[in-house]
Amino acid sequence: MRSSLAMLILVACDPYSSWPDTAFPHIYAPESGLPDYARVRWETETWTAGVDLEETALYLQKAQYHHASGSPDTMAHFEAMPDTIRALRPDDLVLSFVGDTMWIGGAWQTAWAGTAPLLHGDLRVGNLETPTSPDHPTELGALGLYAFNAPPEMLDGLPLDVVQVNNNHSLDAGDEGLEATVAALEARDMLPVGMDEHAVVEVGGHRVAFLSYTWGLNERERQSSHELFIVPFGHERPPDLTSVLRDIRTARRDADFVVLLLHWGYEYEYLPVPEQLVMAREMIHAGADLLVGHGPHVAQPAEWCHVDRPEEIPGVGTCSVRADTGERTAAVLYSLGNYGTFQPTIPVQTGLIAHASLRRGSGVTGLGWTPVTMADGPKVVPLASLDDPEHVAEHERLETHLGMDWQE
Repeated sequence: MRSSLAMLILVACDPYSSWPDTAFPHIYAPESGLPDYARVRWETETWTAGVDLEETALYLQKAQYHHASGSPDTMAHFEAMPDTIRALRPDDLVLSFVGDTMWIGGAWQTAWAGTAPLLHGDLRVGNLETPTSPDHPTELGALGLYAFNAPPEMLDGLPLDVVQVNNNHSLDAGDEGLEATVAALEARDMLPVGMDEHAVVEVGGHRVAFLSYTWGLNERERQSSHELFIVPFGHERPPDLTSVLRDIRTARRDADFVVLLLHWGYEYEYLPVPEQLVMAREMIHAGADLLVGHGPHVAQPAEWCHVDRPEEIPGVGTCSVRADTGERTAAVLYSLGNYGTFQPTIPVQTGLIAHASLRRGSGVTGLGWTPVTMADGPKVVPLASLDDPEHVAEHERLETHLGMDWQE
């Protein structure tokens, strides 16, 4: 009798007693019926482009047709998620983000001018997925099949304050090209992150830590003399996140907000895989406020995550993490797609300018997104400025895919 009463009291006093022992994304139904090309992933590092010809041919198909679906649970989760996302709060600290800025083949100084005003945050952050070395050729293919280099003048037109330089293209021009890129950014008062160190930036009376990681390098046999914070997110088994979680906890002691810049995921896939959702929750548990992803070259949905709110029971449609550190809200932008590219398909040419508002003690208070795309020139323009049927259809697809309530 006493033991039963004690158990009832324990359950009544435990606000997490209704939480499942195991819930999505730890348990999910795998996707079935996939075309062969959807299963080929460069990031798993199990094949070599141009050498393993079957995989190379399938991957070219994937680059053309993309992989638009996911596991049934993942699709249901992201269909429900937009209803939980709060709109941007402009009175809080606002950070602006873009995805992969790539080799575009010309108009280096002017391509981004039409979208620069849309990055209206207190700090503008993006990923630079090409070296900008003055000592290496800039012609497409000159450095290899999937290696790029752009002239440093490209940076003159790039409307960013903080630039991630560690990604799978970091060593396209070797250590010398990476070092030249960092020097060119610093000469333009832009802060590079991801080579040898992370960064803490003071903005709007707040200290914001930026921690940046990449799944790997295209030059898989090449060694760098620099620390590039490589975490094999793309491998078949979940990676060891020990160093990432340690970095988050360390940054948490010295910063008001911790933002992770993650070059992860699988190229040309419209949804993150459940393993990424698991990793995201681990990072949030360690103290991350905002995860900003890129690498898939297409836009993926976002998650709004509750921390230490027992009434928000985790499962399909709800991201909820118990950290026992105090109530706050975190968010995950799984992939922002491209912010300039030479690649041909409209979903790949299109990316997001995303914003996150943050408040000390509350974490993320709101999110916003605006789609942009490549047009003739080349130049990046607001997607809404184009009225041809293909671009209108892409805008409508993104509104369904991401949710309209937090679109700016």
